[in-house]
Parts: sequence; C-alpha cells; structure tokens
Amino acid sequence: MPPPTDPPDLPDDELGHLPGDLPGHLPGLVADEAAVQVEAAESELRRLGLEEIRVRHHGDLARLEAPHHDLASVAAEPLRGEVLRAVRSAGFRSVAVDLEAVPDPREV
Repeated sequence: MPPPTDPPDLPDDELGHLPGDLPGHLPGLVADEAAVQVEAAESELRRLGLEEIRVRHHGDLARLEAPHHDLASVAAEPLRGEVLRAVRSAGFRSVAVDLEAVPDPREV
C-alpha cells in the first residue's frame, strides 16, 4: 500500500480547510470529526478578529498557523487567553503556535 500523498495545492475557498488542516491518514468518520473540530476552532478565532489564522489538526493538539502580523498578539495576553479558550472549546486539549509565519496574502 503506497504512503498517503499530500493533498492537491488548492485555495481554501475551493475545498474548505480540509486539505491542509487534516493529516492524510485519517479514515472517513474520524476525518469528518476532525474537520468539524477545525472549523469550530477557526470560527471562534474569526469571532476574535483573527481572520487569517488556520488550525491544523494533530489529534488532541491544534497547531495554529498565522501571518507574521498576528504571531506576537496570539501569544501575548489578553488575546492569548481568549485564543486558548476558543480553540479548547472546539475540543482540542493543547494549542501550539507555529513560529514559521505563513505568508501574508496582502504582501504576496
């Protein structure tokens, strides 16, 4: 059996957030549950005004990918506590911030 392949490189608006947000080895129902968790976390982050942060699903861990201009604010109080509550409310136990900033679409 060949190893899972990376999903196609398509923009989020074409496939939702599934391709980049979920590991390629998740079977059907588990992937659906993970997708619901990711969407719930991202929805809560958008409510906080964090429109460009993406949540990546790693089991109980949510890895946040943010543009450079959001990295410092998500790690500093008071927003840090709000981010933790928002992501944990989606069912994640742990939250990590990826320090390699994603490209800011306004600067590409």
